[in-house]
Amino acid sequence: MQSILIACLPLVAAALHGTRHVPQFDRYGLESTDCQIRCPKSANPRKVIIPALTQAKNATTGEWENTLECWSIDTVDPDLTDLEIDNAIRLNWEEGFDKAYQYIFHGDSYMPAHPAPEPSLILMSAGIGDLRVPSGKCLRVGAGDVFFSVGTLGKQTAWWSDGTLVSDFYFKDGKIPHHEVVDEIDAGKNSVGEDADSPHSDL
Repeated sequence: MQSILIACLPLVAAALHGTRHVPQFDRYGLESTDCQIRCPKSANPRKVIIPALTQAKNATTGEWENTLECWSIDTVDPDLTDLEIDNAIRLNWEEGFDKAYQYIFHGDSYMPAHPAPEPSLILMSAGIGDLRVPSGKCLRVGAGDVFFSVGTLGKQTAWWSDGTLVSDFYFKDGKIPHHEVVDEIDAGKNSVGEDADSPHSDL
């Protein structure tokens, strides 16, 4: 499993830049509004920020609802000089994974409201997806994107384009990585407090 994750590091790197994909299929009104969560790039080389489809209890109804957050993960090793790897970081997924599945969509697919089956890390290899939570917020993903799917109590909808290839890694014993929730950023910014046209921007 470790070799699989090392091979997927370029996908994790792509996730640092946020997800900007817009579905071309609009039968379900996916392009009508800008609902995308935008996660900042971490300014700390010992952390990485990845979108998370998670859950929260509605204070009014008492019901669990899926929600979207930006998670800062600190199980990162940025010093790979001993392996002669430049400009890369390696993530330590703590207890690892005990199951892995791959989904191949041969046509466009719309999944009605449903919970995540198990806490997992999802890697997009091809295609486009639009995952939406009750608040109306969405996570639009495409090839190279990575996100957590840990909302096992709430519900989400999902649309996948024809040709989508998704790899789903279930965390061992349901244990998710240690993380901190960070605020998402406005469109036009790369990291917290930084404008997209800032000379210090490296996106």
